Amino acid sequence: MDVRLAVVILAAGKSTRFRSTKSKLLHSICGQTVIEWVMDAVLPLNPEQIVLVHGPHNAEELRSKLGDTYSDGDSTVALTYTLQNPPLGTAHAVLQAEPVLAEGITDIIVLPGDAPMIDHETLQMLFEARNQSGAEHSVLTALTEDPTGYGRIIHSGDPEDGIIESIVEEADATEEQRYINEVNSGMYLLSARVFEQLRNAADTIGKSRVKEEYYLPDIVRMAPTAACLCDDFVSISGINDREQLAWAEAEILDALRRSWMQAGVTFRLPETTYMHADVKLDEDVEIGPNCVLINGTEVGRGTIIGTGCVLDNANIGEHCRLLHVRALDCDIDDSVSVGPYVNLRPGTHLHDNVKVGNFVETKNADIGAGSKLPHLQYVGDAELGERVNIGAGTIFCNYDGMNKHRIQVGNDVFIGSNSSLQAPLTIEDGAYVAMGSAITKNVPADALAVGRARQENKAGYARMLREKARRLKEQRAMEQVHEDEQAGGEE
Repeated sequence: MDVRLAVVILAAGKSTRFRSTKSKLLHSICGQTVIEWVMDAVLPLNPEQIVLVHGPHNAEELRSKLGDTYSDGDSTVALTYTLQNPPLGTAHAVLQAEPVLAEGITDIIVLPGDAPMIDHETLQMLFEARNQSGAEHSVLTALTEDPTGYGRIIHSGDPEDGIIESIVEEADATEEQRYINEVNSGMYLLSARVFEQLRNAADTIGKSRVKEEYYLPDIVRMAPTAACLCDDFVSISGINDREQLAWAEAEILDALRRSWMQAGVTFRLPETTYMHADVKLDEDVEIGPNCVLINGTEVGRGTIIGTGCVLDNANIGEHCRLLHVRALDCDIDDSVSVGPYVNLRPGTHLHDNVKVGNFVETKNADIGAGSKLPHLQYVGDAELGERVNIGAGTIFCNYDGMNKHRIQVGNDVFIGSNSSLQAPLTIEDGAYVAMGSAITKNVPADALAVGRARQENKAGYARMLREKARRLKEQRAMEQVHEDEQAGGEE
């Protein structure tokens, strides 16, 4: 029989230990929420539907974040939401999915929403374990040195057949059972008959004697269930507080960096690089210490991202060199040199062979091929042609106090140091602007623009000023002596 798969994600917890107004499932790990990591793991299994079992406290925020479909770029699946209220345990939560399941579903994977390190290869093992044992259901288990907080796996008489006799929650476990180190992950592959079996379990087995809830692990008493032992406890681990969130992010970060190193990327001090899962790096990219690459940043072949760069939704071409650069919503073409200490704000586009030196800020600026901003400039709301050279200390004055205006600079233009260009303004091809100029009018092609007062030298004036300053200093010193003598006489 063909498998028609649905995935049920248990998302009704209140995240009490997170001490947050936001569900722990919507906290971020490497650029995406905890629950999105879980959904990414199931999409390669081609489910027809994902059902999110939520509580009354997080329904709106889950819908607002996730919408009605979920996609990883390669495949898309419909999301269905169903309410669990009141929360009466995991078995009760799964039963809430029955009325909203698509018609013809044959199998159901049940996952906790707070297990971001699970992957589709591990979940695929659930099918293999069930098929090999001939059981109706299967459950993912793992070995751990510290099983505290997890349900313990009790095997049947013959451990070789893989069939589980029972799963005992820690709250219900005896002292002896608590020493068992094979634990329940809370991840199941269930046949569609599970709903009938869970209802029977509720009638015949009843609630936990300690917590007064219906547990999904009770299903092993109603139908043959195989244990699927995975060799990586980390992959099944859930997160319940901020410390575990940080630990999970560190584990995922380490895996991301290792995968990129295997793909041909060099990291200098890799443990100091923070990155999102949607970052894309080409072969022979080099990442220096203390770098941050987030929100879909892409870096081309042979580019060196030097120490201290923060790249946020930046598209970097091939054979570039960046050092201490903050680039947000920017495009950088090939063979571009940027830094150190450069702030590339949204809308910046640096074309091939552009050089941007130290202490430069750009915003909504298109910088033509071969142009140079060597140091100490602000270039905002501007379009520069090719081979433009901007002198040190030059400012593009794009704001008049009420509105932003653009400055257009043609090809082969030279702007002298310490100049101010007042927008709106056009400087045509081949023009020169003399250093120290305040340019308020358009400059024609090949013209020299000078916008400053004429220099005047006054002979001996500097000596006169120094003598005046000396006399004033002496006068103040005499006045201070007089005040001190008067104060002494009064005493």
